[in-house]
Amino acid sequence: MVSHIGIIGGGFSGTMLVRHLVSQTDSPLKINLFSTSNEISKGTAYNPNSNKLLLNVIASKMSAFQDKPEHFVNWCFTNSISDQSNAPLLANSFLPRAIYGRYLNDVWSETKALAIKNGHQLDVIAERIEKIEYQNHKYKLTTINQISEVEIVVLATGNELPGNPDIKNIDFFNCELYQQNPWRIDFLKIKSEHPILIIGNGLTMVDTVIELRENGFSQTIVSVSPNGFNILPHRNFNFQYKGPLNEISESQSLLDLVQMIRKELKRLKSFGISAEPLIDILRPKTQKIWQNFTEAEKRLFMKKLRHLWGVARHRIPFVSYDFIQKERIENKLQITAGKLIDLRKENNSVTAEILDKKSNTIFKSSFSIVINCTGPETNIDRTQNELLRQLKSDGMIKQDELKLGLQVNDLFQILDREGNTHEKMYAIGNLLKGKLWESTAINELRGQASQIALQIIKQISKA
Repeated sequence: MVSHIGIIGGGFSGTMLVRHLVSQTDSPLKINLFSTSNEISKGTAYNPNSNKLLLNVIASKMSAFQDKPEHFVNWCFTNSISDQSNAPLLANSFLPRAIYGRYLNDVWSETKALAIKNGHQLDVIAERIEKIEYQNHKYKLTTINQISEVEIVVLATGNELPGNPDIKNIDFFNCELYQQNPWRIDFLKIKSEHPILIIGNGLTMVDTVIELRENGFSQTIVSVSPNGFNILPHRNFNFQYKGPLNEISESQSLLDLVQMIRKELKRLKSFGISAEPLIDILRPKTQKIWQNFTEAEKRLFMKKLRHLWGVARHRIPFVSYDFIQKERIENKLQITAGKLIDLRKENNSVTAEILDKKSNTIFKSSFSIVINCTGPETNIDRTQNELLRQLKSDGMIKQDELKLGLQVNDLFQILDREGNTHEKMYAIGNLLKGKLWESTAINELRGQASQIALQIIKQISKA
């Protein structure tokens, strides 16, 4: 009997799950990969409107395969991105995202060929799943044109659009001068010479500014967020940290962890060394540390420490950092630490009311367009993902208490509203943020894809 698997989402997580499934079992599989995106395998992150957007991780750490760490670097040699005489430089460089998108396209082409070679049926269905029901030991997946019945389902829906900010005039969000999707900006709608307003001052803001400039927009860009701009560049490449955090227990309490980090940070600063090595040494242990926190500790972290962790954790290549700093020095990019009060369309522009935290005053200004760069929304009730909302409403899934992702077990099997396990329904990627906290980087996603594929293969072999 052929096992039928439905994977919802055709980005990195979904397609790498397919790769592991078709390459690791001789049992014939029928796999339906549902994706409404044209960018199968790479998603929007690696198909930018700019050739200047760089990866935030060095090439040697970007292999799509956990057990083949040099796979991406070797692909670069094979495809004349660089020759092997520059191997050390390439391994430590931040390559363009567009190049990584080409790499993922090639991995996907290999995957489709492997599926045919190993006797699997792989169908990519360019339709949105509107509803999932569980009936007669099977999951019924409904699109606008068809119904598929599968034994196993994997939710690989990826990043949701940013949540709309809380403003007085919520009708504004239906306006064509509001771009909720910062990864797919409609440049044709930026018609006036008024400044451009960006909501958010994180990594997506940096990419958006670079894209706007490369696409010829020269007007002032204003960016507003509660904390202003605190992004750091990658530094201390050759520093090897040797200290007590190397041996830190994964069951460390939040209070003890913060005290140790502060103590070590003070010690490093006395030698002129910044905090990044401390974050890097903790990074591989982050998921286990998070899982061992109590609910109260997680809430305290989210309220008091989330932003500080993000500053040290999410760094950018120095060339990108230098570009943003140059924009700021020339006053082409104006960073405001504050709160957005309201947005209104007036004629062919947008009037924004912004509270400036520094002066504690509200000012008004006109903008040509508003781009939301606040990051993916994780609260299902606030997303535009109708499928997730349906599953939550029907009790098939349950969100974690912090509204970060879905409740799952250690095998990433989804729990329903009553806490019961869907043994053949899995989540991967951003949906695991409540479980793992860190669940967006390539090294995390590739590990999840491998782990879930292995579990599915075990289930199939026992059937």
